[in-house]
Amino acid sequence: MPEEVIKLQYREGELDNLLKVRNGFVDLIEKYSVESGTLNRSKMLGSIFDTVFFIGICNLREHKPSVKEVYLNVGESRNRSLRNLELLEEMKVLTRVHDTKDTRVKRLSLTDTFKTDFEVFLEQWVDSRKPSVEPA
Repeated sequence: MPEEVIKLQYREGELDNLLKVRNGFVDLIEKYSVESGTLNRSKMLGSIFDTVFFIGICNLREHKPSVKEVYLNVGESRNRSLRNLELLEEMKVLTRVHDTKDTRVKRLSLTDTFKTDFEVFLEQWVDSRKPSVEPA
């Protein structure tokens, strides 16, 4: 059975706006990275973006995901997810804390500083999805 191809329909200019917002995300991550030269833009737009976005959305819903939840939902291998989490922790983008009910489990949350920047990023992303108002 052939796989169904999903075609995304974008309004005129919407894709350009979304790409600008994603580039803004890369600039934001570079600001936190001590060694931004070690991260290329494609890596930050891929697994790093997906990881931060997943953790950020969970945190906004007042849930701190476990490390296991991240690699299962982001779709990366366990080892790659762990490397990304270590890097993000070094960059002071996220913190890991022990679960209050099971100390074997570590929960993830965005740092207060980054969470503020992430919320601004989300607002820009949502704004980029709004249809442009044409003058009458």
